[in-house]
Amino acid sequence: MCPFKYRKGLWRRIEIEGGQTLADFDGIMREAFDHDTWDHLSEFYPEHTRGMSGFGEIDPLGGGNGAEVRIADLGLSEGDKLEYVYDFGDNIQHVISLEKIVVPESEVEYPRITAKSKTRKRYCVECKEMGKKTVAMWICIECSEEAGEDICLCEDCLTSEHEDHYAEEILY
Repeated sequence: MCPFKYRKGLWRRIEIEGGQTLADFDGIMREAFDHDTWDHLSEFYPEHTRGMSGFGEIDPLGGGNGAEVRIADLGLSEGDKLEYVYDFGDNIQHVISLEKIVVPESEVEYPRITAKSKTRKRYCVECKEMGKKTVAMWICIECSEEAGEDICLCEDCLTSEHEDHYAEEILY
């Protein structure tokens, strides 16, 4: 299972073969959590060793000194954990748990996402004031910092009322 380190309720279950590489794993992590596939380095670390040495950086195009490390060569056993950091500036952290090791299914393409968390939807605060219930897709960072709480917005309210504000997309 692969949740965000500080948002454990948002997770993905990923299957990957031992012969695949950390670049393969990085690619599916970027897909699973909607991380940019064209920007930012990432790295996998043995649990509790951040700040020490990881398995090598991976660039978004699949290169880097950790890219060719095979999953099987990490020496992991069931129950072991890894840490994954995407974007060293924003420092987006995940904790990865190896749940079990199984024989790969034939005719299946790996790596693959097999399950994901069901998250509680957030609703647009401006639509709520008008008596509507619209799923929010954005958090207005400027307004959230000012208000001291998340200001969640739908696409329409973001573009009409907050177009000049910095906003981040909500990942469900």
